[in-house]
Amino acid sequence: MTTNAFQMTPELPGWLWTLPPATLAAVLAADGDQFEQSSIQDYYWVQLREMALHLIVGAPTGPATGAADFLSRLDPYVLATLWGGSFSSAPWTGEPGVDHQIAALLDGKQPVLLSLRAEFTNRFRRWAAFPAQLRAAVLAADPAASFTTASDPVIGAGE
Repeated sequence: MTTNAFQMTPELPGWLWTLPPATLAAVLAADGDQFEQSSIQDYYWVQLREMALHLIVGAPTGPATGAADFLSRLDPYVLATLWGGSFSSAPWTGEPGVDHQIAALLDGKQPVLLSLRAEFTNRFRRWAAFPAQLRAAVLAADPAASFTTASDPVIGAGE
């Protein structure tokens, strides 16, 4: 019998999701910050990506508690609920202006939320396979970050 190593939602250390929201956002934004903006379309995409990360990590309900929770937030209905509204209701009852931000993430030929779902699923899979990459991303965002909790070993231990 063979085992399938593919995970639809890769598992990452629990401590990642306990980082302060600003640090977590910086870790998640790191690869996008290195994206070369050679056209107005590139600039537009980077701005929308940053806005999406703010909506996901900065939700009034708190940041994601794990990879599956984070990925679930790349859905307009979930985002709307996190911000006190309902995606399909009019008038908007959530935080003022968030409905327009969510709409911007869905607009265009390539909606940003779909691209981000692919990007972060792939990134989380890489981080699960290569924990040193996750550690490097966290240390780049916060050199004083701690990598352990009671339930998680030191990331990269034994590397």
